[in-house]
Order: sequence, then structure tokens, then C-alpha cells
Amino acid sequence: PKERAKEIEGVLDWMRQHDISPLDEDFPDMFQKISSIPVSQRSPEDRQKDVDNVMSWMRQGKPSDLDTPDNEFAKIDQILPQKKDQSPEDRAKEIEGALDWCRSHGFKPREDGSIPGFKK
Repeated sequence: PKERAKEIEGVLDWMRQHDISPLDEDFPDMFQKISSIPVSQRSPEDRQKDVDNVMSWMRQGKPSDLDTPDNEFAKIDQILPQKKDQSPEDRAKEIEGALDWCRSHGFKPREDGSIPGFKK
């Protein structure tokens, strides 16, 4: 009961600080749900392994036998513009981030290096 009372007190303090009254007619409308924040479906360890694999692939001259079975490293490397003074580690992280985004959203880069269109 004491913890609950503290929570209620905290909410009421916040409402006072923001000049919000629970008696306002539009009170419930002020607090609409926000959409979820996308989170990677892969563990940090798996993502680091991908970064390491991209680094290996880059160090070996980008051979297709060290790429994923679908040559995703090469396709994404082709899509992403090279940044001025970008380190190999930063490039590997950028490629992995794009690959993770594609995987999380169900996209696969096409043979021509493009990503299929999507709807909002």
C-alpha cells in the first residue's frame, strides 16, 4: 500500500508540474499510445559476430565465399555510400546495421543492389 501511495503521489506531482488536471475533459486524449520502438531480433553477440564476419570479408578483398549465402554483404556494401575517411570498422558496423535492419523488416537486397519498395 505504501508503494502504491508513492506511485500515485508521483503521478499527481508530475501532473501538477505539467499543469494537467484529471478533471479536464480531454485528459484521456492527452495520453495516446505511442508506437513501439523497433528492436533488433538478434542478440548483441550475434550482431558482433556479423560485424566480425564483415571485417573478415573486407580484409580478404570481399570474396564471395566469405559473404553470406545470398551475398548480402556485397549487396549492402554496393547500396551504402562510402563516407569520407570512414574506417573499416565503421564501414563493417554500417553494413551490419543495414543488414540487421533488412532482416528485422523482412527485406533482402536484390541482385542489382536495390532493396524492394515498402509501404508505410
